[in-house]
Amino acid sequence: MNGERWFPEIKSKKRTIGKTWAVVYSLVAAFMAVWYLYTSGFGVVSTETNRGFYLLLTAVLVFLTYPATAKSPGNRPSVWDVVCILLVSASIGYWMDQYAEYAMNRVSTPSFWDQTMGVIAILMIIEIARRALGLVIPILAFIFMGQLYFGPYLPGKMSHAGVTLERIIEFTFSTQEAMFGVVTATFATFVFPFMIFGAFLERSGAGAFFMDLGKALTGRWRGGPAKIAVVTSALFGSISGSSVANVVATGAFTIPMMKRTGFRPKIAGAIEAISSTGGQFMPPIMGAGVFILATLIEMDYLKIALMNVIPALIYFIFVLFMVDLEALRSGLRGLPPEEIPKVSEVLRRGWHYFLPLAIVLGILFYGFTPEVGAFWGTVAALVLSYRNKNTRMSPPAIFQALVGGAGSNTSAGAAIGSLGMIIGGIVLSGLGLKFSALLVEAAGGSLILCVLMVMVISIIIGMGSSTTGSYIILSVVAAPALVYLKVPPVAAHLLVFYAACLSNVTPPVCVSAFAGAAIAQADPIQTGLAALKFGFALIFLPFAFVYRPQILLLGSPWEIAYSTAISLAGFLAFAMALGGRMDPFFTPVSPGFEQVKG
Repeated sequence: MNGERWFPEIKSKKRTIGKTWAVVYSLVAAFMAVWYLYTSGFGVVSTETNRGFYLLLTAVLVFLTYPATAKSPGNRPSVWDVVCILLVSASIGYWMDQYAEYAMNRVSTPSFWDQTMGVIAILMIIEIARRALGLVIPILAFIFMGQLYFGPYLPGKMSHAGVTLERIIEFTFSTQEAMFGVVTATFATFVFPFMIFGAFLERSGAGAFFMDLGKALTGRWRGGPAKIAVVTSALFGSISGSSVANVVATGAFTIPMMKRTGFRPKIAGAIEAISSTGGQFMPPIMGAGVFILATLIEMDYLKIALMNVIPALIYFIFVLFMVDLEALRSGLRGLPPEEIPKVSEVLRRGWHYFLPLAIVLGILFYGFTPEVGAFWGTVAALVLSYRNKNTRMSPPAIFQALVGGAGSNTSAGAAIGSLGMIIGGIVLSGLGLKFSALLVEAAGGSLILCVLMVMVISIIIGMGSSTTGSYIILSVVAAPALVYLKVPPVAAHLLVFYAACLSNVTPPVCVSAFAGAAIAQADPIQTGLAALKFGFALIFLPFAFVYRPQILLLGSPWEIAYSTAISLAGFLAFAMALGGRMDPFFTPVSPGFEQVKG
């Protein structure tokens, strides 16, 4: 690690920058990471500074690494990119500087510059979403802001008196709502520090440790490499919380292993995709959407994490069972014995990688906020890297961990301001309650029909949005309908969150499956369909939240144990039906590699 470069090339999906611009990017990214590490551990800063810096620095990183069009330079920012950086810096800088004065003296009477800077900021924030994520989020942002103005012309119950352009700009830009609202606050305060924590933990050697641990635990069994993928993705996903990042990080090792022992490419990519998707609700860290969930229902994050333990375990047991049935049906083998490390040896080398996670949980148990846990978890990961000279983080490695933490934020962070605009448009017009009423009416008051409709809507919205984006929209327009039908609020929001996760592996647009297919060199749609089969539990777990909420720890110990047992039994029976084998418990699962395909 001592030979690492301070400023390597910066690569995104569409642009690779080096030399001077790589230095600029790295310095901005490192500053962003250090700033939010400081605020999470020690700093007390104003709300406008906390939220403004997040959107501003995220936008700068996006403009540096994502070109405006296919004809833009692929190795450096264009002049237009630099202009965009100046515009977003001026507009958001103006908001941070003027917010206190505005709140005291100009509420409802914005000045010319308030309006001008507001228009610039809105356009720039929508532009970064377009560059990083495509057209869907920007179109939705324009639609939900446009319906404010055209409210009188909307059909039926969706109509309203309408809002002036001046008021739309003021609400979107000048207040601590909409663009600078709860979504931005949650990412800046809670989510981003955990991204930095994940980057430090991975670079300290935890990623390799979790891979070796998965290999040691499951490598000898039939279909061993696939089971390694499931276990590793569960472990790695518990600290990353991003399905696509999980696929890329662990799939680079597990997918070739699966193919080498006989798994078809689409199956290998599918298993990695569906396993990585589960990382978004695998405690203790889970996905970014869970932080939003905890904020919206005003519940401690730790309680949310504990409530997800049983559903996450049921999910991963189901996936492991499906993998075992696939290996049994195809006569696949485990890894050669010489490639499987001993569990005791792996733990001896890397047991300390559990300590940062334990520190995070301990801090949460003691009642501190999640960002404090992320800060001390990051410090622990850095200190513990020095236990082994091969994982010791040198100054360049620390710098690159900071840069990597900020870089992992760009794709998710690019959507945050636009999602805030969508939520602002829904709130200002009262559209959320109206849509929920229409949803209940369309379902005829039937809870099961309402849940089915929420699942379908989540898949549609998820085609052009991240899990977090899908959940944020659904939490406003769909969750209230479930609450109206007497579903406990936390169960309703978790149902919506799991439904949003489903879009990661649901064709035709399934980002996790696409990532797995790219590594496996398989057809993306076939990989997505296979992933949906292996992750069928994700379709039915949300129904369990409604009809068996005890698995969310909502009940007595006896009720929790009974509901968990019958839910698990039902999912395993369902797996046997899907896998086409009813005899997995009566067929030896070893000797693994010596088993011959027949």
